[in-house]
Order: sequence, then structure tokens, then C-alpha cells
Amino acid sequence: MRKSKITVSDIARKAGVSVATVSNALNDTGRMSDATKLRVKQAMDELGFVRDYGAAKLRSGRSRLVGVLVQDMANPLYAEMSAALEVELSKHGYLPILANIGEEPERMVAMINESIAHGVAGIIVSPTANATPEHFKTITKRELPCITIVRQVHGLEADFIGRDDHHGSYLVGKHFLDQGHRQFAMLSGLPGTTTAQLRAQGFYAALAEAGIAKENVLEISCPPTRDDALKTSKELAKHGVNFTALFCHNDIMAFGALSGLRDCGVDVTKDVAVAGFDNLALSSMWTPSLTTVELNPVAMGQEVSSLLIARLNGDTQDFVASRTRPSLIPRESTIAINLKN
Repeated sequence: MRKSKITVSDIARKAGVSVATVSNALNDTGRMSDATKLRVKQAMDELGFVRDYGAAKLRSGRSRLVGVLVQDMANPLYAEMSAALEVELSKHGYLPILANIGEEPERMVAMINESIAHGVAGIIVSPTANATPEHFKTITKRELPCITIVRQVHGLEADFIGRDDHHGSYLVGKHFLDQGHRQFAMLSGLPGTTTAQLRAQGFYAALAEAGIAKENVLEISCPPTRDDALKTSKELAKHGVNFTALFCHNDIMAFGALSGLRDCGVDVTKDVAVAGFDNLALSSMWTPSLTTVELNPVAMGQEVSSLLIARLNGDTQDFVASRTRPSLIPRESTIAINLKN
């Protein structure tokens, strides 16, 4: 026979306390001793009680779910950031619902609507390529707390937290120049994203200071994946490596480029300097270790969760557009090559 639902009254009887005390313990409100909290918790554990957040929402009118929509959870950048989000949100009683949206705006809209249908309290999203404010109209009409991350959608009435992509890529360009490089190539990301636009602009800005025009840089746009960068770098090598420094849109692409060049007989520790962007955990362990730009996805996840909690708690201040300046992490993939020597 199916066991009947465990109620707050059952817990109160088991713990020898009032229903109000159990309610306060569940909601972390009111004042009570640590011993009483422990007694209530032990009673819940012994009875096998699991809180019904659906019922709690009906009573309070407040959901404890948060939608987190990113391009690809297998990407370590989003994996590290999402893990940090989960830790911080759970401290405040919120549970993230994670979803991959790829690069199709239609799927992003579908997942936004699906998240809303599940009653989320707020949404965190890394927008797809070519996303516009129109794709977020369901969120804005409902005035649902929303934070866009990594990529910004201009004109969207929502918070944004990311990194200064322009400055990060500028640092890469300066690093190459300081080593004496004058022949460059760049594997840029998807054109319809602010990350690709700003990283290319920052890189060109650094080169322009040395009198090198963007027309003299071999730029190839490709999807920001390891496989696409591997294929593209092999095509480059087949037609001759007419550059000594290669800047990749992100670390994943840099890994692919390093592998592709190596497969074609290019000595990536002597012939070509390669730099990425993100400073994934694997970057320091790659061979050669990868020069990259530090984004600190864990810190970003913490920033995003703190802002969302503030919004959920009633903060109505002007929308935030935050871009923290990253730093360059020089490693073997560029340090081993010094054209001045």
C-alpha cells in the first residue's frame, strides 16, 4: 500500500515541537536553538520527508527554480560556471534547471518558454548568435528577472555580466608584438556574437598601434569548437603557414588548432605561437601549455548568482552591464617562441 504524504504535523509530532517551529525550520525563519533545529531535521530524515516545492509555491506564490540556458554544457567554461551557480543558488534555496540551447535563436526561445512553463523564478542565459531583444519578449513582458552572461544583446532590457573581451584580446595582440611577431592569423568566433566582435576588435587595436592593418591579418571565422578549429588549421597548413602567431577565439579552438597544426608537421613550440581565451583548467595541462586570457568562470558564476538573488529579493535598481577586465596568462605555447632572440 502506498504510504500517505508526510505532513508538517507529522514532523512536529515526531520532533515534539509545534507546527510553527517546523515551518520556521523549513523556511529558515524565526528564532530557535541549534538543538531544536537538529531535532526537527532528524525527524524529517527518519520520516523520509522531502519538501514539496510545488505546494510551497502555491502557498507563497514564489518559485524556487531558476532556468540556466547555455550553448553547450560540455564546454568546460559553461560547466565550471554552472557548477558555481548551483552552489551559490542552493545556499538560498534555489534549484537551477540546466539546458543546452546551441546556436539557434529558435531553440533558445523555445527553452525560455519551456522554463517559464515550469514556473522558474528567474532565467540566466548565454544568448545564441544573432540573438535580438525580440527573442526575449516573453521574459520582458512578464518582467521576469533575467541575466545574460558571456554574450551581450544590445538593446535588451536585462542585466548582463561578462568580461572585457576587447581588453583581453588586446593583451594577446600586445603579447605577440612584444615577442617580435609581425605576421598574424586569427580564428574568430561566430560573427553574430558580441564576444567574436569585441575579441577581434581588441586584437586589431593592439596591432594597429604597431602600424599593422587588419587587412594584413589572415582572419577565418569558424564555429567555436575543437573539431572546427582542427579542420580549419589543417586547411591553413595545407596552403602554407604564412604567419608566426595565431590567436584563437577560445581555448577549445586553440586546442583544435594546436592539434591540427601538429598533425600537419608544424612545430607549435618553434614555428608558430598560439594563444586562446578563457583559461580553462585544461589549458595549463595541455602540451604545450596554452597562453590564454583568464575569464574565471567560477567567479562569474558567483557574480551572476548574487545579482539574481538580489533581483529575486526585490532589487529594482537600473539594469547592470558589467564587464570585468581579464588578465593574460603567458605559457609555453607563446613563451617558447621569441623572435627577438
